Amino acid sequence: MESGVICNKALDEFESEISVLTKVKHRHLVLLLGYSTQGLKRILVYEYMPQGELSRHLFHWKNFKLEPLSWKRRLSIASDVARGMEYLHSLAHQSFIHRDLKLSNILLSDDFRAKVSDFGPVKLVPDGGKSIMTQVASWDVWIRCP
Repeated sequence: MESGVICNKALDEFESEISVLTKVKHRHLVLLLGYSTQGLKRILVYEYMPQGELSRHLFHWKNFKLEPLSWKRRLSIASDVARGMEYLHSLAHQSFIHRDLKLSNILLSDDFRAKVSDFGPVKLVPDGGKSIMTQVASWDVWIRCP
């Protein structure tokens, strides 16, 4: 990300992502290893997720010469995502609403454990708040038959 070229919204999301990921830690949320804001470049460094985005395995598995996901694996991924979202929404010290959960923001490890990523559009739930008004950024249906 080059700050001379990007808009304020992108910079806000960059700062939001750093803010959230330095406050939360869960086995189903992607781990932020570091970041840089020196000069005009903005860099986020995450843990490596070798199986990539879930969307590859559901929509493009033939193109990448992958095996289709079994239903057992799909349910395991769904459970991992649900646990990550539950932590983020209600179990973390501060509660956050993700707002952009989609297939490309779910990353898979070597053993197909899922982690939620992309915390730029996240909103903080006010202290003592049970809910907040927000807009959904996007939505994908992700349990598909191979």
